[in-house]
Amino acid sequence: MEINLANGKKIGDGHPSYIIAEVGINHNGDINIAKKLIDKASFLEIDAIKFQKRTLEELYQKKFLDEAYTKHYSFGSTYGDHKRFLEFSDEQLIELHNHAKNRGIDFLLSGFDFSSFDFANFIIDVPVHKIPSPYVNHFPILEHVAKYGKPMILSTGMHSFEEVEEAVNFIRKFNNQLVLLQCTSLYPCENEQVNLNVVKTYREKLNILSGFSSHDKGIILTVASVALGACVVEKHFTFDRTAKGPDHAASVETRGLELIHNYIRTIEAAMGNGQKGLLLEETPQRIKYGLSIYAKTEIPQGTMIEESMICYKIPGGGLSPKHLHILLG
Repeated sequence: MEINLANGKKIGDGHPSYIIAEVGINHNGDINIAKKLIDKASFLEIDAIKFQKRTLEELYQKKFLDEAYTKHYSFGSTYGDHKRFLEFSDEQLIELHNHAKNRGIDFLLSGFDFSSFDFANFIIDVPVHKIPSPYVNHFPILEHVAKYGKPMILSTGMHSFEEVEEAVNFIRKFNNQLVLLQCTSLYPCENEQVNLNVVKTYREKLNILSGFSSHDKGIILTVASVALGACVVEKHFTFDRTAKGPDHAASVETRGLELIHNYIRTIEAAMGNGQKGLLLEETPQRIKYGLSIYAKTEIPQGTMIEESMICYKIPGGGLSPKHLHILLG
């Protein structure tokens, strides 16, 4: 199974895992921080950098935006002020897209409403649409995005298997280029809440490409997901895990992102094709460390061979011990 991104890249069986560094809102409203995060992810040879876009008046009720927002990481006195502070303008997102293009890294943009997805598709021209977990049940959005004809990556936090299966069946009416990401929508998420085996469950039960969107606090689970078959992995990226903001604690800093990349590529190189066999390079070792059948003492010609006359010694390359029955008698 594989899908073809709009920029010609492929994701799926036989291809390296597609690694997404999720900036999200970890730029804290500063475009210069956003550019530096792009630069660092590109330097580390990460496949894609991802941001988010919300059209606040389209997405939120006014009453909800006007509510007081007193969390320690708030960037405004109301929820609306907080969200507006963290939202880049269209012009800034275009600037970031061009910056990423110049750095040779894919620029992805998660939409959260119809207008945002249209912007991502028609203005930014993203190679693949990433749909966040809350939209598993949002069939109007799923249909709208599916009809763009581009591949889709759908996170599945906060939903049951039955709901995910229903969404998959619905999307496949319009678009068969889909990857599901196992995700737990907690920030951060404890290890016991991750449920990595769902990566295999999706593939086996839904016959679909699967991956992992990590909200845990480390790097090892993202890496481990690749050994379970994840063809796409997503990890939040920041320069400071202690910084002000809701997502930094569930993110990795530069060294963590570097290790995720390096370890994933190491695992991919080591996984092989699953067919057990003798490597040509192993042949000398097989002789050096293997055992052959030897005679304990000189055996005169015509003597009936008994097991008491036999021993097993290194090196190999002679008659294997498994053929002892041929000699006896």
